[in-house]
Amino acid sequence: MILADRSSCEASIWQLVESCSYQADLPVWSEITATAASVLDLGCGIGRVARHLADGSRNVVGVDRDPDMVDDLNRLAVEDGVSAVTGDVSEVALIELGRQHFDAIIAPQQLLHIVGGEKMRLRLLAGLKERLSPEGIAAFAISEIVDPKSQSLEILPDVREIDDWTYASRPVAVEADPDSLTVVRLRQIVGPEGSLDESHDSITLDLIDRHSLATELAVAGFEVIDLIDLAETDRHIASIILIVRHASGKP
Repeated sequence: MILADRSSCEASIWQLVESCSYQADLPVWSEITATAASVLDLGCGIGRVARHLADGSRNVVGVDRDPDMVDDLNRLAVEDGVSAVTGDVSEVALIELGRQHFDAIIAPQQLLHIVGGEKMRLRLLAGLKERLSPEGIAAFAISEIVDPKSQSLEILPDVREIDDWTYASRPVAVEADPDSLTVVRLRQIVGPEGSLDESHDSITLDLIDRHSLATELAVAGFEVIDLIDLAETDRHIASIILIVRHASGKP
């Protein structure tokens, strides 16, 4: 599966390098959506999960705010029944998605950590309530980071080769605040002739745990029906997936 190539935008290439080696959750998303004919993938990026799910009989629509990554997904996807649109997931109720309701709505990896805090998460969840079929399920992945602290890191880089170019990225520092965690990465590009380009990138993650998210879900009119633990790997921290449905009597 080609998720990005040398014609892809920079954001797509770095998502390929930094996120797409993680596959431990893919069978879980397949199982969660096994009976869903229609799936909405929030923050789909270049389609790591969306394109995996489209290998089956599901129709998968992805939403991402980055138009270049959406273009790359639509350009490179060879699977039937998968497409992506550009949009702000906090406005998901207003985005034209080709259908009003979905049997399953998923938010893999870091989405809920980066939408902009509790207020924006509640806004997102309110929109999802309008998009989820009455008997549908939604699932959200989060990472519970315990006792965060600022520190430097010594971790091997994620590396990808595209044609004769080598891309490497590794976390070098974590900067902790009371309600968030910022991960700083060193990015390196080695060209065919040996040129080296280096830059730093950072992403700030809101701290969320299963209990606080369950409270927000209840406020939005959902009830948690299952929790799935995803164990840490040698390169990725542990995460959990909360599976929800409309609260009884509140479709």
